[in-house]
Amino acid sequence: MNAKIKAAWSAARVSARRDLGIFFVMMILALVAALIAVPIILILTMLSDWAWGAVAVAFVVWIIFGETITATVRAYRGEKP
Repeated sequence: MNAKIKAAWSAARVSARRDLGIFFVMMILALVAALIAVPIILILTMLSDWAWGAVAVAFVVWIIFGETITATVRAYRGEKP
């Protein structure tokens, strides 16, 4: 019985160590995302009312033609997809 408990404890320890590693990686990625998002959010809150239309148009153009723009830049630089 004691061997089964030790085996279960060992498996739980390995699983916990892996989960803790994943948790720390996710925390680091969350900090990076926050560092990227906070300035963007601050800039967007300072936009004038008339500028929102230009931002919306740029976003829609990027959503529709983003792949084409990226492929064109990649072809101009001579990179292979």
